[in-house]
Amino acid sequence: MGGYDERELDITTRPFTTFETPLGRMQLTRLPQGAINSAAVYQAQMTWILQEEIPESLGIFIDDGGIKGPRSLYNQETLPENPSIRRFIWEYAIILERILFRIEKAGLNISGSKFACCVPALDIVRHVVSFKGRKISKQKINKIRNWPTLLNKKEIREFLGLCSYVRMFIENFTQVASPLRRLTREDGDGTGIINVKKLSISSEEYFEKR
Repeated sequence: MGGYDERELDITTRPFTTFETPLGRMQLTRLPQGAINSAAVYQAQMTWILQEEIPESLGIFIDDGGIKGPRSLYNQETLPENPSIRRFIWEYAIILERILFRIEKAGLNISGSKFACCVPALDIVRHVVSFKGRKISKQKINKIRNWPTLLNKKEIREFLGLCSYVRMFIENFTQVASPLRRLTREDGDGTGIINVKKLSISSEEYFEKR
């Protein structure tokens, strides 16, 4: 969703965006992409615009959003007034139209090339979301599984940082990762422990969240 460069900056904050040009000093008048606080401001803006849809019908992460459909397929039930349309598709279309209207009313736009409608699964920030729930993407799993052997404490901390991104999918993550954390505080060869943990943490059974 478009929003950067469309949100007007308060006049009192514009001096903080001052930059030099051949024509003299200039200031931004719109929210720039990439500034320190831009993502937080954008997230707050989108949450406010779509607050009546969150979390029941919509999930927002900065400029990415996933529109949720009905919680049931209704056994493929069709509409009484139109047997060619399934009920769950019709209900999803109603939710979709309502959210698109709110976005249009706010003066924002959506990228047509990135817009995916009525798909069985969707990859949002490396989370694969579907009717069955959500799980971590195979790319992220493979990144953990194929991480090179760790040789020092710094590399162990980097690997644990990567694993922290998927901790919500791992039951008792603190206990699972504790042997590696101990290696960051103790001397000794932990190659065997590291390799076992890489395989266990990257097991697909970990990454299911209903």
